[in-house]
Amino acid sequence: MKATSVTVAIFALLLAVLVGSCTDKAPGPVAGLGSISVKSYVSIGNSLTAGYQSNGLYESSQIYSYPNLIAKELAASGAVVTFVQPLWSDPGTPIAGTTIASRYEILSLVGPKIGPAGRTAGSPENLLYAAPYNNLGIPGAFIYDFLNARDSNTCYSALGGTKNPLFTSTLRGIGTQFQQMRLLRPDLVTFWLGNNDVLGYATSGGAVPVTSPAVFGALYKTSLDSIRAAVGTSGAIVVANIPDVTSIPFIKTIPSQGLVLTQAQADGLNLATGGVFHFVAGVNGFLAITNGGVKKLTANDYVLLTCPQDSLKSAGWGSLKPIPNQYVLDSAEVAVARTTVAAYNGIIATNAVSHNAVLVDINSLLAQIAASGTTYAGQELTADYVIGGVFSLDGVHPTSKGQGLIANEFIRMMNAKLGTSLPYVDVGSLPGIPAPLSKYQFGGRAVPYYPPDALQALQLQLF
Repeated sequence: MKATSVTVAIFALLLAVLVGSCTDKAPGPVAGLGSISVKSYVSIGNSLTAGYQSNGLYESSQIYSYPNLIAKELAASGAVVTFVQPLWSDPGTPIAGTTIASRYEILSLVGPKIGPAGRTAGSPENLLYAAPYNNLGIPGAFIYDFLNARDSNTCYSALGGTKNPLFTSTLRGIGTQFQQMRLLRPDLVTFWLGNNDVLGYATSGGAVPVTSPAVFGALYKTSLDSIRAAVGTSGAIVVANIPDVTSIPFIKTIPSQGLVLTQAQADGLNLATGGVFHFVAGVNGFLAITNGGVKKLTANDYVLLTCPQDSLKSAGWGSLKPIPNQYVLDSAEVAVARTTVAAYNGIIATNAVSHNAVLVDINSLLAQIAASGTTYAGQELTADYVIGGVFSLDGVHPTSKGQGLIANEFIRMMNAKLGTSLPYVDVGSLPGIPAPLSKYQFGGRAVPYYPPDALQALQLQLF
């Protein structure tokens, strides 16, 4: 995400997530590889695979990428694998055109305010590694890029005029993701691409087009054809489907029913033109510009996390001025995104069967978390922004705990379908969102310090 500073007032329960993690070891099977042999493991994907968190790629998050977690469990089960990632030193990748790290941090409890902290960006740590990286997840990768992108000039986004430098720093002139995978001669490949083919549509308020299902289907089939030919009949392929991109905190956090007015305020905000827009006392939907024109938002429309909240609170946006279209995903656009995800997932499921690949249903996993959360070793994890523990500060990418949940779903399906008995990742031991500002130590864990009236002040700022 390229937004500068994101201010979201929902932190009354922040302490519950920032307090250190449980350390109970998850129950798991006796370690073993069953009848398969794993001497080389390669992961293909985008930012979700790379370990991208909080709007940046940096080593202290990359070490918890789901494929790196899987690689550790493979090693614990007897596999002789070397798993190398294209690491960036903390605080990670820069904002485009600057030397400032793009990583989001909790800057202040006054607001509260989230955004880049002005730190000098890190740099690639192992560009001179002789072989291709085992983790070939590239933030921003589309399904097109697997067989076609060789660098930032040939990636899919470059066709639209946006060159992604992470293609060059990850691929390093050795070849495409596919060509580098083939050079490593893997007997296990995890493949998770397609999220970006629809995600940009959702996060741009419908401005960025989706990849049509017909094009996606052709590219996906060709990709799996190529992988199966490279690994042979004995190689294991594990694919994952696409989550509902409309359920992420980036889209679901700011309530579309955001105006709470007295009768006097409602009378003062009567913007009726022919009686179309009339505010009443009580809760009202924001006024916004959508692809269908200006409308009052309903519970089926969403305001995106990038919407400047100072404009919502004090500049008249949503009442005196309609919210601009790029900050709104209206109900018609929600339907397009969900229909596209369903079409992609049908294509992925069909190709998993025809290519003898294991299918991991990440869509259902994250849908369950969005609906009711999950409990791990006594710790409740939900899809709520910041306080839920599953999504990082950009509202799109998983935290390290979220990566652990994803890794465990991969492991669960590998154990069920490949005959392995890999241990599960101890999600409770993985870090959550770093504690901000002044901290004290409790049981060896960092706990944020709040002034006595801080939580009360935060509660007053909620919508």
